[in-house]
Amino acid sequence: MKSKNSVFERIIKKNLDICVVDQPGYKEHFISVILAPGKNGLDDALLELFSYLKDTGAKIIMHIVFGGGLVKPVIIGKMKNINGTAGWPVMGLDHDNGGSFPVSGMQIFAVSGAVLKEIKIKGEVAGFSYDTADAEFVLLSNVQPEDKTLSPGEQTRQVYDKAVLALKEAGMDFSHVTRTWFYLDKLLAWYKEFNDARNGFFQENDIFLKLVPASTGIGARNYEGTALATAFFAVKPKNNNISISKVDSPLQCEAYCYKSAFSRAAEIKTGNSRKLMVSGTASISPDGKSACIGDLEKQIDLTMKVVKEILYSRAMDWTDVTRSIVYLKDKNTALAFYRYREQNNIPPFPAIIAYTTVCREELLYEIELDAVKDNN
Repeated sequence: MKSKNSVFERIIKKNLDICVVDQPGYKEHFISVILAPGKNGLDDALLELFSYLKDTGAKIIMHIVFGGGLVKPVIIGKMKNINGTAGWPVMGLDHDNGGSFPVSGMQIFAVSGAVLKEIKIKGEVAGFSYDTADAEFVLLSNVQPEDKTLSPGEQTRQVYDKAVLALKEAGMDFSHVTRTWFYLDKLLAWYKEFNDARNGFFQENDIFLKLVPASTGIGARNYEGTALATAFFAVKPKNNNISISKVDSPLQCEAYCYKSAFSRAAEIKTGNSRKLMVSGTASISPDGKSACIGDLEKQIDLTMKVVKEILYSRAMDWTDVTRSIVYLKDKNTALAFYRYREQNNIPPFPAIIAYTTVCREELLYEIELDAVKDNN
């Protein structure tokens, strides 16, 4: 099935929900892999994925597997059997509070029409850069600390230092970072330590005086057994055809109010479109306190209203969403999200489910998403 708005085309297959965004000179492919029921669900999904990539010429530059962290080698092996090589970083993540879950979904970002350049850290591919007429882009993924014997805070600083080196290789610095993802093992045990390390890095590098990136910070363990696995998206404009700005949340305070350093959302404006990247958003009231404690349905309701108002503030709505990740603490609660969406007449935008830990013990639900709209 295909549908199209003025900026992107949506293609729905058996296992894939794809949004293809037209950008000047290239295309972005946001691929949500939702495994169809059946014995060979993962194999079928990978076959469908690589068939699509072959047909479109799109190249993967970011690949996250949820619920499959501990079977990451199996997934990479299957991809090599189908495609001959992986060739890009794969970030495999499991629930951080014990137990290994089957693959619940994968999210992939691919690009066609642009020349990709590998960015390596100590000989390993850590991401890609691609150059267009209006900007240079970098996407780093599965960036992890070198020494997992260090404290989690020290490992966090190692990740930032690695990202800085990788960005330097592409002619950028951290001020060009627009969006980040942090998946922390045993998050609740050291989330303050993580925030202290991030705040310290931002202060040292004057990031608070520049664009503070949109971000997601979620509890999930990775296959490599480090304290955290991360990803960074950076944009370096070449001219006035592209601009980047912070977007506030009408229904929530700044995250800085409770010492968490990220913007609620960020927007990239190009010659023909605006891309809104909404940070991981949970049931937090305007005073920064957790709301609707113990009630999943009410937490979903408040969170979705918060996100809706961010979309509306940029003249967007749910039909403009190109990808989303729904984070749930309990693996048995996915139906609550689908039920809410149906009961509130929200169109079924692309979404995958991840079973993870939200940044506060009492929070049960979080969502992040991207949306795209034309400039008219």
